[in-house]
Amino acid sequence: MANKVKTRKALKQLTDFFIKEGKILDENSYIALKSQPVLGATLNYIFGGYRGAIASLRASPQFGPLVKHLDIPEVKPTVKPVETKAPVWSMPANKPAATKPAKVKVEKKDG
Repeated sequence: MANKVKTRKALKQLTDFFIKEGKILDENSYIALKSQPVLGATLNYIFGGYRGAIASLRASPQFGPLVKHLDIPEVKPTVKPVETKAPVWSMPANKPAATKPAKVKVEKKDG
């Protein structure tokens, strides 16, 4: 992961580019461009790929002007909670406690 300066610079360049283009491009369209504001290798290094760049762009405060300029409706994540069943454990039958062996004292012999 790159440092904050490189991340912010790349996000600023992407925001300006998408405002200039008038839309947010999909990954294939962005890669097909001859003049990319942030190169693919740099996107991979900083964000882990184009998807990571768009996710970081949406999470950044710079996404606000982009939404206003491009009239992009805000998308709320539709996350469905995953229902998992708790494992059912049967209680073992009461077993008598094991008796402890008696302690044996060992006497030391002199000599």
